[in-house]
Amino acid sequence: MRLLVLAHAPSVHTTLWTRALQRRGHDVLLLSAHAPDSSAPEGAPAVHGPVPTRIVGTGFPIRALRYASARGAVRTEAVRFRPDVTVAHFLPNYGFLAALAGLRPLMLVAWGSDLLVNARRSPFHAARARWTLRRADLVHVDAALLAEAAVALGAPPDRVWTRAWGVDVDALAPSEPWSARRTRGGEELRILWTRQLEPLYDPETFVRALGKLRAMGVPFRATLAGSGPLRGGLERLARREGVETLVRFAGWVERERLTALYRAHDAYVSLSRSDSTSQSLLEALAAGMIPIVTDISGNLEWVRHRREGLLVPVGDPDAVAAALAEVAAGGEHLDAIAARAAALALEKARFSDTVRETEERLRALAGAPSPARAAIATGGAR
Repeated sequence: MRLLVLAHAPSVHTTLWTRALQRRGHDVLLLSAHAPDSSAPEGAPAVHGPVPTRIVGTGFPIRALRYASARGAVRTEAVRFRPDVTVAHFLPNYGFLAALAGLRPLMLVAWGSDLLVNARRSPFHAARARWTLRRADLVHVDAALLAEAAVALGAPPDRVWTRAWGVDVDALAPSEPWSARRTRGGEELRILWTRQLEPLYDPETFVRALGKLRAMGVPFRATLAGSGPLRGGLERLARREGVETLVRFAGWVERERLTALYRAHDAYVSLSRSDSTSQSLLEALAAGMIPIVTDISGNLEWVRHRREGLLVPVGDPDAVAAALAEVAAGGEHLDAIAARAAALALEKARFSDTVRETEERLRALAGAPSPARAAIATGGAR
């Protein structure tokens, strides 16, 4: 198939998806308002050659105008490329742009905050989301709460497809029981954080919890593998909490090294205030770690308390410290938690399975008649 993809080129998720489809033999053209950042670690598996990319739109400082200005260029590229299907990632910008350009058939891929946060900012944002959703032939969401949000905004229920994006479960699969990993690590509990250092993910609560864990006398080492605007403040907070020598700020970590970090740590912590299905949570599950995550809807679809991990309230450092102390103490139930976590990821979070199902749904869309598709092929207006 000829697949036209509209998405943020610098994003690792864009790279992962476009290259996966390209490897399956499809002709992929990526349109983006931003050039790929070749200096940033992609975190995606190596492929045979890059995905062809065109930069569209003008550099308006107002984002809405930047994407709206790309309508003509997108239509021109579509006429030249003659796609079988268009795939747009993230509703407010590329989804809206694809709908504005009249590209059909259209698969819209929601990322979470576009439905849970952006669409709720104002009546205008809600109206834009509603207009875009109603013009998509298929809406891919990765969590049930996103499906509910899409339908509430006007997406026809029969056009909403729910499936986690998935991860490379084979690369992450544990090679030994969790207790063996824990013993091999020595007395210290090894704790891993892989979320960005941004307010949404609440890393301050994590650092405060580490301070409380130290006060409890629990030996540990923590790695924060993520970047973001809060890093400087978090380093200062670590010093105030007396854990600066126990915490390593690793910054952005490329894929191979990140996989090694999952294998080398015992517990994974994510304290997001809002989320759909977290890719990093799926990676932690696949790696057979003990996840400690907030009890928000997106996490509850994957983790039951003391079944696939431990749940804590949002913004509660005491609860996080208590959960970490429980993991540090060990016990047979933790081996069972880790085993259930890995089995769940193997069953429902394999990236290659999601890619195959995506391909099947795109083929179905490509075979569906669409008057608008004929208009695009001839350069006509919708």
